[in-house]
Amino acid sequence: MKSILEIKNLSVGYNGGLALEDVSFSVAPGERVAIVGPNGAGKSTLFKVLAGLLRPRSGKILHDQVEIGYVTQRSSVDWGFPVTVFDVVLMGRIGKIGWLRWQRSIDREIAHRSLEQVGMAEYADHQIGELSGGQQQRIFIARALAQEAELMLMDEPFSGVDLPSQEAIMGILDRLHESSITVMVSTHDINMAVERFDKIALLNRRLVVFGQPQEVMSSEKLVDAYGGKALLRGEDYAMLLGDIDCCGEREHQHD
Repeated sequence: MKSILEIKNLSVGYNGGLALEDVSFSVAPGERVAIVGPNGAGKSTLFKVLAGLLRPRSGKILHDQVEIGYVTQRSSVDWGFPVTVFDVVLMGRIGKIGWLRWQRSIDREIAHRSLEQVGMAEYADHQIGELSGGQQQRIFIARALAQEAELMLMDEPFSGVDLPSQEAIMGILDRLHESSITVMVSTHDINMAVERFDKIALLNRRLVVFGQPQEVMSSEKLVDAYGGKALLRGEDYAMLLGDIDCCGEREHQHD
């Protein structure tokens, strides 16, 4: 099957160091891929490069001009900015209509439909800051849907939201899968990655392993990525307990 995305020998540098080094893997159309690794491993950096927000130091990204939607971490958004839910979703149409042009009826129709897809149509006139964390996350997924993205990048969509919201977001991912939209999600929840995703990329600046969950979740590979701490072997694979950064110390800021 032809890949929708190919990453070849990708390296990204910050302040003289490397945030990602020689990363290579490919994603098939319609796949759900979880990017898993400790804090500081380069997960957010990878998504920013794929979304065109950062330039790589070396390597290639091949995606045949597919439309890429990027759902950033909630912590990076100014939720006090006075804007309505509908206006946020409508921003997903800017790439289609341009910054200086007025939205068309088709743009507003797609924005409304995108809100319906994530179950948030009734909140269209609400201020974005009035919503719960899970609702805010769904709004930004709706914005990517309004963009008509064929490949969606979601950076920590389950972080800081309650269990019902996590299930609601996972339900949206299920529907995207049915529509053959390719989804890449960075997450610290290894249980969810194993149970709900087709492929896992285990990352710690370098790509430790990429493949099906049962291939990736071995003690040896998790030791390579996390330094061998807090490992628990399950029936078919090893699991990691807690969130440990790449140096073995706990962190609170996400990469």
